[in-house]
Amino acid sequence: MTLLRSLALCACLLGLGACGSEGSAPSPATVDSDAVDSPVVAEGDVTAAAEPKTGELPAEDLGDFQIVSVLLGKAVGADNVVLADSEVFAGKDSIHASVLTTGTHQGLSLSAKWLAPDGSMIAETVQPLVPTGATATTFDISNPQGWPAGKYQVLIRVNKRTAQTKEFEVR
Repeated sequence: MTLLRSLALCACLLGLGACGSEGSAPSPATVDSDAVDSPVVAEGDVTAAAEPKTGELPAEDLGDFQIVSVLLGKAVGADNVVLADSEVFAGKDSIHASVLTTGTHQGLSLSAKWLAPDGSMIAETVQPLVPTGATATTFDISNPQGWPAGKYQVLIRVNKRTAQTKEFEVR
């Protein structure tokens, strides 16, 4: 696996998004319980709200930076991309989220907020990012005692604002 694979994957996914395929879903922890979940508006992001709701902060300008895809899997390659995208995991699996992005930015924080089936926060991991092009960023969680069965979520956030949500199941 190489960075070239990541770049090619990002280019393909970005190309598919430009084709106008509507209806397809976009597809040690630091706790940040005071953060407000409000959408990030980025060019080409079909999940972002066009205008903030009353009481929400206006979205910041992210320039040409955007999330292309979020992939979940049981293992990642050297290029930080999951080896096989999956939405179903076993209780003892480590869970990896690869966030594929394009564009540049002078600096932002990218985070993954992991939620249990009851909606409670399991963990949040924050990574500073200064992207200069196509980038793959990986977030991981594991539980040596095993994850209880149920439907979970991971919220991918840019500067504390939810940009994409990905659901997965533990059986």
